[in-house]
Amino acid sequence: AKNKDKKAALEAKRRASQLQRTPKWLTEDDLWIIEEAYALAQLRTEMFGFPWHVDHIIPLQGKKVSGLHVPWNLQLLTKEQNRNKRNHHE
Repeated sequence: AKNKDKKAALEAKRRASQLQRTPKWLTEDDLWIIEEAYALAQLRTEMFGFPWHVDHIIPLQGKKVSGLHVPWNLQLLTKEQNRNKRNHHE
């Protein structure tokens, strides 16, 4: 609550990164699957009562490797699992 400006700046940076890492060659079906992943995370959050996140298996801004914003690079994790993973890829 104290750092709303910092959080907004980080979210904007993340959205820009997703746009830059989303290939132009994705099909309408691919884009639909991505949207469905976010919808499913929201549904799980509502159903289970704790936050779910859409995580990039290979981070978009990794230090050694950077992934793409594509359906096969997404997974659903709980908020806790996602925070424990941080921005790492094994």
